[in-house]
Amino acid sequence: MSEAKIKPRSHMETCVTSSLDRPAAELTVTDVYDIAAGLGQEFERVIDRFGCESLVGVVPKVVRVLELLEALVSRAAAGHEAEELRRELDRLRQERSDRFAQDKRHQRELELVEDVWRGEVQDLLSQINQLHTENKKLLVSLSLKEFPVPEEEQQQQGGMSEKDKQVMKKLMDSVNKQRDEIRARDHELTLKNEDVDALQMQQQRVIRINQDLRHRVGVMEAQGKSLIRQRAELEAAAQARQQELVAVQREVTRLRKELQERKMEKKVADVEETSSSRSGISPPASSLTTVWEDTEPETDSPEQDSNKPRFTLQELRDVLQEKNELKAQVFLLQEELAHYKSEEFEDDISFMVCPPSPPPIAGCTDQGESGIRSLIFTAIMPMVAAGLIADDPTLLPIRRLFFV
Repeated sequence: MSEAKIKPRSHMETCVTSSLDRPAAELTVTDVYDIAAGLGQEFERVIDRFGCESLVGVVPKVVRVLELLEALVSRAAAGHEAEELRRELDRLRQERSDRFAQDKRHQRELELVEDVWRGEVQDLLSQINQLHTENKKLLVSLSLKEFPVPEEEQQQQGGMSEKDKQVMKKLMDSVNKQRDEIRARDHELTLKNEDVDALQMQQQRVIRINQDLRHRVGVMEAQGKSLIRQRAELEAAAQARQQELVAVQREVTRLRKELQERKMEKKVADVEETSSSRSGISPPASSLTTVWEDTEPETDSPEQDSNKPRFTLQELRDVLQEKNELKAQVFLLQEELAHYKSEEFEDDISFMVCPPSPPPIAGCTDQGESGIRSLIFTAIMPMVAAGLIADDPTLLPIRRLFFV
């Protein structure tokens, strides 16, 4: 059993050491609970050495400090999450501004290309007009067939027409090439716009997913805190039930022993009466000792291990049922004891022992407390239930701290 106690204690000390070694900015609510559990272990050691009086004024202050630390850690976690979300929002805004700047740059390049294309088209149109005028002049010159034209002028006109054809062909090729380039740039701009739209849709989808994940994380953290609190409350309730059961068993054993003593005293009185009526001599002490040894019950100590790690719902129900049965037995034993007392000891009726009132159930505590008080309570009260610490009035401040 000692080895079983040492193992959880060493594991708890390891968790507390790791929690205390972390920086203040990285502490979580779970780390605060680990620190509280470690302090509960330290309280056990101090109580073992110096008693409960040395911790009466310290425990409430330590609990208050741990509650303040829990609130600060929760607030810091919320601040870190808000800072991360702010950085993510700034990054998305920067990406959006970069995309807008890139779109504007592409738009300016397209406008420059269109300006160049318009200038070249104007040049080509002016050249075409010039060629039209020259063509008209040539037609006029051809219409004057009756006038002879020298061969040198005909060759010059023929050379000019060939040159004009080559220029027109080059101009048409350049126009077609520039038209193809403009179409390619338009297609590229369309693709860029489609990419920008797709990126914006993806950004919106990522934002929605991020919001959903933050909501799920918040729900899971709330569920985790609720489960930790319920676990601490169930452990405290189970230990209180165990303590109550041990007290009832002790009371039953005491009443049985007292009843047996009453029966033995009645038998001794009967023996004395019979012996005095016959011989008038008191019975020897050896016979009384023999009667005492024959009638002395063998009582088993009701010590039980109060450091069981867990209790299921069925086990709690069994404990409650056993408690009710033991209360019924205590009631029957008290009635029988009162019967014997009324026969032989009428003057001692006022000293009947009443069954101790059951301690308050720890499960009735408020659901809104932080869980640190439950950890301190579960660290000290199992020792009281196991009999390692006497259940004296000095433990009332710790009980009051838990049941406030």
